[in-house]
Amino acid sequence: MAKEKGEYRPAIQSIPPADEQVAEILSRGERHFDELRLSREERERLLKMRRKEEEKKRKEKEKAKGRKPNKVTVDIPAGLREALESIASKESVTVSQVITFFLFEAVERYEKKEIGFWGFKYPSESPRYDWILVHPNDVERMEKIESRKNKKSW
Repeated sequence: MAKEKGEYRPAIQSIPPADEQVAEILSRGERHFDELRLSREERERLLKMRRKEEEKKRKEKEKAKGRKPNKVTVDIPAGLREALESIASKESVTVSQVITFFLFEAVERYEKKEIGFWGFKYPSESPRYDWILVHPNDVERMEKIESRKNKKSW
């Protein structure tokens, strides 16, 4: 196989990397050698583009860090999640906004003693919590509670 004039062929054929870190090091090296073949203007443009991308990433991280104190992760039944997504879609708002609105309403009603947990609390097997609170429509959790009741204790 004859080499065309001006064609670049590496002297050493690449070997499949053993792991992710090796792959990253090798790709960084290849990228560096590819960049050396670029003209000065092209390298400067590439450098500007990378700086812009890094700045964008930095700003996004900062933004995410600012939102972190307001974030919470919860496990909810699939049916409830779908209902919330449907409401959000219908109202053209985010699911987070729908949940926040509903929570404010529920907390206000709870504080006015319009709603309560009486009859919906079950003993917990966790050392961290005394009770498990299960809404009657939460079929998944109710099934777990029912299966615990049917277990024989030794």
